[in-house]
Amino acid sequence: MSVRFRPHRAWLVCLGGALALSAVMGLGVNVFSIYQPEIVRLGGFTDAQGSWITTTRSLFILAALLCVNQLCAKFGLRLIMTSGVLLVGASCVCFACAGNFFMYCAAAALTGVGYCWAGMVPISLAIGRWFQTRRGLALGLASAGSGVSTVLAPVLLTRIMDRFGMTAAFLAEGAVVFLCAVLVWCLVRDRPGESGPYCGASPAGTSSPAQAHAGLSQGQWALLLLASLFVGATGGPGFSHLTMLYTSSGYDSLFVAGLLSYLGAMISLGKILCGHVYDRLGSRGGNRFAFGTLLLSLALCTLAPLGGTLLPILAITAFGLGMSITAVSPARWAADLCADYEGSVRTITVAFTAGVFVFGPLPGILADWLDSYVPAYAVFFSLLLAAFLIVHCLYRRRESSPRG
Repeated sequence: MSVRFRPHRAWLVCLGGALALSAVMGLGVNVFSIYQPEIVRLGGFTDAQGSWITTTRSLFILAALLCVNQLCAKFGLRLIMTSGVLLVGASCVCFACAGNFFMYCAAAALTGVGYCWAGMVPISLAIGRWFQTRRGLALGLASAGSGVSTVLAPVLLTRIMDRFGMTAAFLAEGAVVFLCAVLVWCLVRDRPGESGPYCGASPAGTSSPAQAHAGLSQGQWALLLLASLFVGATGGPGFSHLTMLYTSSGYDSLFVAGLLSYLGAMISLGKILCGHVYDRLGSRGGNRFAFGTLLLSLALCTLAPLGGTLLPILAITAFGLGMSITAVSPARWAADLCADYEGSVRTITVAFTAGVFVFGPLPGILADWLDSYVPAYAVFFSLLLAAFLIVHCLYRRRESSPRG
């Protein structure tokens, strides 16, 4: 008699999270960078105004983060995540109809709220509820959805823009996002049923979060939030201005769109790989992987004016692998260092988003002043190095503290 294999329901929830992030982060946020040069050109905006559109998005992400945990607790993860995807679909329609700077900012605000409601906070909560083991891998798989949509979308949308215009590209993107909302509603469930959460065997050598050390002093907690703020500066404006960096350095727009598609593949690979590294080698190994690859990419980004094809490909490879620090790492820090996992995930994400907001205008302002986006990436390198040193010291302090 044959035995039929049935995957645990938790993996379908993980798939739903991947689709949600594919819509709100991949299409709503990551892919938006291909529109930004065209919006600046058609609207006659300055580089600083272009940066302020994405900064408006970050401001509304930050505002929505203040109540996302309460909304998830009151209405459930399934409803809030689906609503978030629907809001991003509506923002695509608004972008398609936008005719002035205020309308672009209003559309960006919708993206910000939708990104928060269907982003890493509710997905981290869902993974925490549905998985007792392999959380790193599950979170990596779910967050990899943002990279999958970034693989094909940039080139396809660039071709649509070239042939039919930016309005048609936004409407096509919106249609895909609305389809994702339907799938998210079908896949995501709020809590495990009678079968309980996934409790499969952990890989050999797994280092699980050490809750015996949970809890930070006020000063240590402030340092962790400062590190998260610095990471947000890199993961937000550092990512969203990559197209501006390379187009302003003389690279062809179609080549840059190809780089962005390749970046999507590397983001997916990096998040899955980083989650596996966290499960296999523990937090120190995962942190070194995430910080190290992103620091390398920022150093290579500062060499953009040298030209050629090898340097940008290497920079984008490392950037994609390092973007795991924006999705997988915060949940791990909350589990390792903090007593309240769900509240800490939200607060760390608030600090991360504050970094995106505070430093969002920086690339455009420096480009208007110095006629180059390279100085901004030098600043981002310094901030990320400081964040790594802070996190490294906090983990060393945790490991050297007496067990509770």
